[in-house]
Amino acid sequence: MKKLLILVIAAAALLGAAFLLKGRSQKTPNLVGRKILPAFKIADVSRVEIAGGKSLALAAGEKGWTVDALHGYPADAAKIRDALLKLKDLKAGQPASGISNAAPTTVVLKDAGGKELAKLTMGDQHRSAPRGEMAQFGGGGYPDGRYVTLDGTTVVVNDALNEFDGDPKKWVNARICAITASDVTDVAYTKGKETVKLARKDGKWNLEGLGPKEELDSSKTYSLDSALSYLDFAGVVDPKKPEAELGFATGAVYTATLKNGITYTAKIGNKVGSDSAFKVSAAFKPVGTNATENAACEKTVKDFNDNVGKWTYTISSYSAESMSKTRKDLVKAKEEPKKEEAKKEDPKPAEKKPAPVAKPAEAKKPEAKPAPVAKPAEAKKPEPKKVETKPAPKPEAKPAPKK
Repeated sequence: MKKLLILVIAAAALLGAAFLLKGRSQKTPNLVGRKILPAFKIADVSRVEIAGGKSLALAAGEKGWTVDALHGYPADAAKIRDALLKLKDLKAGQPASGISNAAPTTVVLKDAGGKELAKLTMGDQHRSAPRGEMAQFGGGGYPDGRYVTLDGTTVVVNDALNEFDGDPKKWVNARICAITASDVTDVAYTKGKETVKLARKDGKWNLEGLGPKEELDSSKTYSLDSALSYLDFAGVVDPKKPEAELGFATGAVYTATLKNGITYTAKIGNKVGSDSAFKVSAAFKPVGTNATENAACEKTVKDFNDNVGKWTYTISSYSAESMSKTRKDLVKAKEEPKKEEAKKEDPKPAEKKPAPVAKPAEAKKPEAKPAPVAKPAEAKKPEPKKVETKPAPKPEAKPAPKK
């Protein structure tokens, strides 16, 4: 009887332990590899709402996706699709013990009728351990994941999900213009009542109306043709804001004409914070008789005005200054031609030396003739001595003999 009682107690203990283990396993299920969001079809998503430190909404309409934080500016549909695919395939990594998403950012996906399809709750980014030089100089690692909530547990996913941080520019194509600089043939700057015109000939810029003592400062021409080449916007202005408040009537105007006959006219307005208000439009004037090329240019202009020309942007101060030049910004005093070599000896060519006082004319000394080249000495023949001839002595008269 005693043995039976012991067996009953042992069985009860085993059942109790099994029950406790089962309860614990139910409270902490294995989450690794599970999908973060419930299954949904990308084609059914018509609205993406991001709420947190920064909030915005992306909405699909008849003309495509738009960004509400940018006053309905067109969103990049390819970027939205890539982001939805990322969420659809997002899987849980290891649970993050001791970390809670206290101030989360939420991403809600809705269909056209406003029904919620999925909701993601995410916290801070997970950063890798510093390596190499980063660790040596005390730097931090780079973002390689994100803390998200799944069934009330914080887990790590292997994507930083940067696009969901609430920055509206991450969902659009921020490039306003992409004009090829080498295609620009004429440029004009207008500010107030002054207009400066420049034309390119044989690869060299020439400024109209230069005076005889002026010349174009070539060091200031680096942005003449590239001001609209890689122009991105900093923001989008509310279309409801009156244009008169933006200062375009008194601002600067920049025009660039291309060799195919298309002209882009940009207007720079008042400061909006640290940036400047900006508008740009296009026009076309045929330069040839090729009907196909002219039709293509007309379509380019129409598409540009329909998609870009109707918006008012803000651009960086640097970009605004490159399109707000005046004549004095481009012209410098003409350099005088270099003086003759003979005058280079004078360290101060601007100072005139006093003319030397004329001295009384002196009789010119005969110029010394160069000494003849000495020839080898020749042996001199002795001159014959002159023989002095004495007169012959007169015969003395002898006395006649005596008889």
